[in-house]
Amino acid sequence: MILQKKKPYFAGREFSRMMLTEFNRSLMLIADRELLVTNIVSKIKQISPVERIVVFLLNLETEKYIRTGGKRQEQDELFRNIQFTPHSKLTNWLSVNEKCFQVSRSGETMTYLSDKERELLHETGIELIFPLKVMNRLNGFVMLGARSDGKVFFGQDIDLLSLLFDQAAFALENTALYEEQSARIKKMYRADRLAILGQLAAGAAHEIRNPLTAIRSSIQYLAKGMRDSDKVEMISELMEEVDRINKIVQGLLSFAKPSELEFARVDVAQLLRQTLVLLNNTLVREQVEVSFDIRVKNTVVTADISQLKQVFLNIILNAVEAMENSGTKLLTLGIENGRSLDYQSRYLLITVADSGKGVEQSDLENIFNPFYTTKKDGTGLGLPISYGIVNRHGGEMEVNSAPGKGATVVIKLPQTI
Repeated sequence: MILQKKKPYFAGREFSRMMLTEFNRSLMLIADRELLVTNIVSKIKQISPVERIVVFLLNLETEKYIRTGGKRQEQDELFRNIQFTPHSKLTNWLSVNEKCFQVSRSGETMTYLSDKERELLHETGIELIFPLKVMNRLNGFVMLGARSDGKVFFGQDIDLLSLLFDQAAFALENTALYEEQSARIKKMYRADRLAILGQLAAGAAHEIRNPLTAIRSSIQYLAKGMRDSDKVEMISELMEEVDRINKIVQGLLSFAKPSELEFARVDVAQLLRQTLVLLNNTLVREQVEVSFDIRVKNTVVTADISQLKQVFLNIILNAVEAMENSGTKLLTLGIENGRSLDYQSRYLLITVADSGKGVEQSDLENIFNPFYTTKKDGTGLGLPISYGIVNRHGGEMEVNSAPGKGATVVIKLPQTI
């Protein structure tokens, strides 16, 4: 009887290299980073039967390596809140050595890692860690668990996977550059558009305010001595409408001709707490649970305290309103360090996240436009005014959201180190 030799999982090196060639071609067609990560994970599973695949990529805003699941990829609970910094022992080793780290065969290197890193690797069963390095910068790394067939990784297996990750590293760098360029163009377009709208708003507000003052005076004159209850009620409603128009005009003036900034040292964490105290009755009435996560020691910036408080009030109230019909109402505030601006300054990131209905992509494109609102009684001026205030502080503001997944407002304020 002739026994057929069982084919190994790596079914022929030529076949595997052909897969890598096809993979390399597919990389050129993907500009979305999340989709690219999904493609990479899928290809790894075709090459090797690993139990766990975890991708960490460098977030340029926070300068931290954050778990990235990719589209349609399930989040690994053991890595949910895990982050690495460029100064972490593991990332430093990967950056210097530029090669695969094999946990089971790196006894001496394991002693170099921190206690938390060693504990994480043992707890999660990670066996291989591949760096994603391009142009002398570690853009991320990929962790692979043990093989599901119980076999060990050999040198040829690691070499083949290293080829894949070398290709993936360049592809991920290209998607990051594409996203960065797209974001820069959007910001320039938004700034130009808001500048033009500001000029139009200033002229419109001036032309509306003068006749509005005459209308208000005339209504007040007609109301004197009025005895008919129906007419009195009608006049009262007219005055309310006039006041509503006046409020819109005032908002236009605030958007078009904002008041001068009065800079002083402001503790952002303390200011957020004060804002929550001001809104305490609203939060209790709406049964909103608040979580406040401060990940930095220094939360002081140079800013206009009153205008910054106006921004926080507006954004938190928007978040509360967005959760009006939500079963779970969770407001999450966060403060952490952002990317460096130069050797003596960086961004301080302030996030306000809600568990509301989320925002459609089409609405996100216009969310900072004056008068654009999805609220029934909204004026559409709150976010544009807030954006203008943050922008005049030398900062940035953006909203990230998806339908059914809530919304997160990110405010970036310059901070002296």
